[in-house]
Parts: sequence; structure tokens; C-alpha cells
Amino acid sequence: MSVTGWLFAVALTLLAGTIRGYCGFGFAMIVALGLVGWLSPTEAVPLALLLDLLASAGLWRRAALAVAWPRLRYLLAGMLVATLMGVGLVSSLPTAALSIVIALLSLGGAVAILLRDEERASPTPPRSARWSDTAAGAGAGLCMTLASAGGPPLMLYLLHRRLAPATLRATAILFFAASSAVSLIGLAGIGVVGADTLGRAAALIVPALAGNALGQWLFERSRPRSLKITVAPLLVALSLWVLVREWLSL
Repeated sequence: MSVTGWLFAVALTLLAGTIRGYCGFGFAMIVALGLVGWLSPTEAVPLALLLDLLASAGLWRRAALAVAWPRLRYLLAGMLVATLMGVGLVSSLPTAALSIVIALLSLGGAVAILLRDEERASPTPPRSARWSDTAAGAGAGLCMTLASAGGPPLMLYLLHRRLAPATLRATAILFFAASSAVSLIGLAGIGVVGADTLGRAAALIVPALAGNALGQWLFERSRPRSLKITVAPLLVALSLWVLVREWLSL
């Protein structure tokens, strides 16, 4: 990347880390969307997933105290199965098509968040929703592997289940840590994760960690804001930017 590209990547990673530290998700999706202007999708997605995994480590301990463990187990079961499908698709889709998939998945998730009615949180529901938890984990895991875009589908599902904000955030943090790790293993298996990915991650880990710390600080000092004003507008802007860029390149 050029000097301008690196400066953009540092600022983007800092912003994405702040959003994830505050909301519990969005880091990998924002980084992947932003970097496809400077890197190919098969470079941007593994980099975003690796940074997501490394930078979230500082959030795991506190998240483990608030997570909905019964629900998380079924979410992870679905994610494991769907990740295998996602790895196969990544290896077969052309670069331009993968960029468009990333943008459309992110844009669709953002629009769904914007159109959703706000609801008050209620206690975690019984574990009777095991199959829907597994299906939601599969959908989020597939989107995560393809486009680092598992955030909107999972968050919409958890919001529908009306989890308390702290529980929702903790469940998202641990789910995406596990999903990023599994996706990276699969992508490494098809030769997508290489030395360049590791080098770029090393260069961007500091702003990612700084953003996480800032987001955690904000979360502890103010009540969670609606996703309609914290995440959705940024996803819409980045998604449209990628789609317009791909259209102009035709």
C-alpha cells in the first residue's frame, strides 16, 4: 500500500476498534470494507479477521462474565459448519464478485438495522431456541468467512431475542473471536493467509488495540447507543463506496 493507504488503514483500524470496543461487533466488517479500496478482497478479509481476533483478546475476560453461555454454544455449532462452506466459496469467487458480495452483505445488514424497531431488553429467553441459535450462528459464520460481515445478521438475531445490552455485547465479542479464528484456519488452508497478512497485521495492531480500549472506556461510562446511529450509517457509506468503485471500474 502507498503512504496514503497506510494512513487511511491506521485511521480506519482505530475507528473500527472503537466501535467494536463499544458495541461488541463491527471491527472486521468495517476494516474489510474500507481496505478493499487498497487491497484485494482475498487480502483484506484475512487481514480484517486476524486483526479482529488479536485485538479482541483484551475484551474476552470481561465478556466471559456476562455472556449467555447456553446460547453461545449453539451459535458456535452453526458457525463451525457454515465456515467450511464459506471457505469453499472464497476459493471459487472472482475478486470483483467477492468485493460486491462484501459490500452487499454489509449494506443489507445496515439497512436491516436502520429499519428495525427499537425494543426494550428483557431477560435471556429459555434454551428452547436451540435450532434458531444454530441457524443464526451458521448465517453469521458464513457471512464472516465470505466478507467479514457476520455482525449485522448476528446482532439482529440477538436483538430479536431481546438480550440485555451487556449480555448481547459479550456474546457478540466471544462469537466473533471464535468465528475469526475458525475462518482464518480455513483460509490459511487454501493459501489465502500469508506473510503479507501477518506483516500488515503487525503494523496495524496498535491502533486496533487503542480503539478497543477507547470503546471499552466509552461503554463503561455511557449507556449503549442505538446501532442505528453508531454502526449502520458507517456501514452504508462504506458499502456504497465499494459498490460505486466497482461500477466505475467496469
